[in-house]
Amino acid sequence: MDGQQWIWIIVAILVIAIVVAVVLFGRRAKAAADRKRAAQLREQARTDALGAHERRAEAARAEADAHRAESEAERLHNEAMKKQKDSERANQISQDRLRRAEALDPDGGDSGRRDEASGRGDGSPERRDDEGDGEARRDPRP
Repeated sequence: MDGQQWIWIIVAILVIAIVVAVVLFGRRAKAAADRKRAAQLREQARTDALGAHERRAEAARAEADAHRAESEAERLHNEAMKKQKDSERANQISQDRLRRAEALDPDGGDSGRRDEASGRGDGSPERRDDEGDGEARRDPRP
């Protein structure tokens, strides 16, 4: 073997060593880039998980608020129904008392007709106190 063959062998070995070094360096660089990207994805996943947890908590609060609002609405509805019933009961009592007063009052409501039917229609005008001032006035009706 002469010197020139030795030079070609050494050049070939150097080329192979450079190729191997580039491949190894490339793998290490890719692994480092993959580690960095994986760390970024993990951080993003943590952020997304935290956001999802906050949204779940907000949804739970909104649901609790909705349940409270439903309970309050039901309570207000029941209160309104009770007040309506109380109002109807008071109105009924008032109507009953008015009917009893009409039945007892000889000068009230239908009493003029009852007096005429019983023979009191003597032609004398009735005295009425419609204005509440304590003075009875003659009824202008014939």
